[in-house]
Amino acid sequence: MNICKRALTIALRHPLYLIIYIGFLSSMGVVLMGEVGGSGAREATEVPRARIALVDRDGSAVAQSLEEMLSQTDELITVADEPLALQDALATGKADAVLVIPAGFGDALMDAARTGGDLPELEAATGGDMQAAALASQRASRTASLIASRAALTSHASAEQVLDGMRKLSDIAPAVDTIETTEESTAASRLAFYLTFSSYTVTSSIVVVAGVVLSTLNKPDVRRRQLAAHVSSWRMGFESIAGCAVLALGVCAWVALVGIGASGAGALLSSAGAQVALAIASLCAFALVPLSLAYTLAQCGFREEALNAIANLGGMVMSFLGGAWVPLSLMGANVQAVAHFTPTFWMYDAVTCALGAQEVNASVLATVGIDLGIIALFAVAIVSAGLVAARLRVREV
Repeated sequence: MNICKRALTIALRHPLYLIIYIGFLSSMGVVLMGEVGGSGAREATEVPRARIALVDRDGSAVAQSLEEMLSQTDELITVADEPLALQDALATGKADAVLVIPAGFGDALMDAARTGGDLPELEAATGGDMQAAALASQRASRTASLIASRAALTSHASAEQVLDGMRKLSDIAPAVDTIETTEESTAASRLAFYLTFSSYTVTSSIVVVAGVVLSTLNKPDVRRRQLAAHVSSWRMGFESIAGCAVLALGVCAWVALVGIGASGAGALLSSAGAQVALAIASLCAFALVPLSLAYTLAQCGFREEALNAIANLGGMVMSFLGGAWVPLSLMGANVQAVAHFTPTFWMYDAVTCALGAQEVNASVLATVGIDLGIIALFAVAIVSAGLVAARLRVREV
């Protein structure tokens, strides 16, 4: 027990590590969680309507139909077909763009559609608002292309029949379903993101702090004094690990409290307490991996500088492959395949499975159990290497 207390004392003598790796990284996770999850409901935005000065020099049915369709998406402004008037409309901001339907446009469009030739283009001039002008020009070109596409598909129909079909299609209102997310689902997704990101916090903090503790206890002079005491080497190693395990449990408790509080998942404790408990248990099981890594690195003789470097680089890489920075679905197949060989991937799978479940049933428990078992295998493999290194150090002493 004295060695366990000594381990915790050594950890508390490094407050800067505790502040940076636990406090700062937890705060960064809260900030990122707010950016990803949003800050509540957002008002719907309307599609911007550009002000178009449309000049019809064709007078055909195609030109009239094009004007009707553009009036549904943009604001058409009447301007005299004179160069000075058109220039004045753009210069004064009365119109965002001037679109001119040249003479013969309708016949040329229908002929090109049915013969496979190049479609005629509208003449366009932009004003001060370049974005609105580009959007208006794109809409007009798209509408003309749609008319040409229908004419190509109905090659035996007259121009009036083609345009009548286009009017009927434009009158069809799209079916839109609004999916409203509940406060509980939003809180669960935020908590899942935070716990996934916290794989970096847990990895870096435990590897550095626990590694410093164990490397201090493994110094030659300290090791000789311990061996001279009437305490078995097994008990000394057990108490050292126990002290670091208490530290790791404290890190997980801090991360869980911050995550639940910042994500607003407190309400989930009453309605989905089992799911939250499984997610927290997954985080605690994952903490075994950096704890075993800290033990192995300390037994190999790594000091503070190397522990900091390995903790930061290893934590970033593992959290990245676990989907903390970029969703795994956006990564390539090769990256996703490599991610399966990291413990963070299985923690991510366990957390998302637990918090995404409506209820805890046998299927959820089996999935989370398999994930935690794989994580435990990672920890066992790493600590096995540490035991070998510890055995070699004992022989040297």
